[in-house]
Amino acid sequence: MKTLFSLALSLTIVATATLSAEPDGGPRIRPQDTRIKQVLQEGAARSATFKALVDRIEASDVIVYVSINPLLKSSLSGALTWMTEAGGYRYVRASISSEMLFDQMIATVAHELQHAVEVIGDPNVRDERSLVALYKRIGHQNQLVAPSGWETVAAQEAGWQVRRELVAVPAAAVAGTSEWTRS
Repeated sequence: MKTLFSLALSLTIVATATLSAEPDGGPRIRPQDTRIKQVLQEGAARSATFKALVDRIEASDVIVYVSINPLLKSSLSGALTWMTEAGGYRYVRASISSEMLFDQMIATVAHELQHAVEVIGDPNVRDERSLVALYKRIGHQNQLVAPSGWETVAAQEAGWQVRRELVAVPAAAVAGTSEWTRS
């Protein structure tokens, strides 16, 4: 009886640890400062589309570093760039302009997360060259940004949809929002 109890207790501990553990490789979305962490938290709380993008990335082999880049060209709200591939994971960086209101920043992060989902959808994206090839295939060149800038309809629609959802669920409706988050 004592052995069965010990075995059941051990199985319960293992099951609990498994359910609460981070996925192998850690979290897939990695905010680089507290402001981006707040953007991710509030975006997921106020927008079903944003939350679906986060969930899709968290279940993938793509790791997304999200950071504010004050040096981003004034014509850009955000950009997704290739970093590397290592240990069975593909790494990208989503850089976000610092010159936006909070809700605009959430919608821009959603736009860039959609680009990360596009990378997830093509397992052949393994370097900068294959990333550009993906966007040549699924996107269109954005001449306003740069000759090497690419855009997709899906990312534009994700940003617009999140913005609509944010209007429907004001920041005041989400507990714990900070003062600067008002837009």
